[in-house]
Amino acid sequence: MSEQTSPLHGTAERLDAVHEWLAVVLDTSPRDGWLLCSEVDAGVIADWERRAAESQVRYDGRSHPVAAASYALGWYADIASRIGGTCLLLDRRVPRLGRDALAFRCHPEDHYPDGVAFRDPRFWCLPDDPDADHPDATVVADVTALGAILRAEVRAHADDFLSSYRPGARLPRRDLLGSFFDGLDVGFWQEDADADAVEASIALAATVLPGATPEFADRSTLHRVDDDRGGVHLTRLRVSCCNYYRVSDIGEACTTCPRTSAEERRERLCAPAE
Repeated sequence: MSEQTSPLHGTAERLDAVHEWLAVVLDTSPRDGWLLCSEVDAGVIADWERRAAESQVRYDGRSHPVAAASYALGWYADIASRIGGTCLLLDRRVPRLGRDALAFRCHPEDHYPDGVAFRDPRFWCLPDDPDADHPDATVVADVTALGAILRAEVRAHADDFLSSYRPGARLPRRDLLGSFFDGLDVGFWQEDADADAVEASIALAATVLPGATPEFADRSTLHRVDDDRGGVHLTRLRVSCCNYYRVSDIGEACTTCPRTSAEERRERLCAPAE
């Protein structure tokens, strides 16, 4: 059966359509310029951190080894966790997310992953999935069960990677698994969504990340903020830190950073567009 006739090909196309900065494909064969997640070793990480530092200098005028290490870790973690969350959000499907099941390529200048490839056409889905009878599909009872599989897939990927991960700068222990948790939570984030879609995203994230599970102790922090003009904004509080404030010329932390107060976060989200 060709990749174009696999149901996961359609899922990849829908992911590709919602991310302007990211190409998503189903491709079970090797591609020039793409790297399997299982091929990411100490040398790849060191080179990635160097390129992250170069990008920081280009955009912010300076770099910091902790920020460079955080950028590289976050970029890698997003490949399995953010993509997995978005698959569930859009299609109520969970693809195979092991390190041998995913490949990626990087942006030629900014070095973040700008392409992700599913290497395995199999997926988990719900009974009402239009392709539930397909040979590549494994049906589970409900969204709660699907969310548990997603958590397990992301955690297994994280454990495999982190068992040999050695960043070039020391990162807080909480940031290691936290980067995968953050990527998964962000996977449920819908840009420019209406109030109903925002509430649906929050509910799905809470189902998948309820807290106190064997995979992730933390619970989803995705929540809405309403401005005075009737606008609805989606935001969250990160577990890990990207350390952008270390290279910002004014020492400013990200809107979702724990260093940013709730009041300041609201002010930034609700400020009128210029």
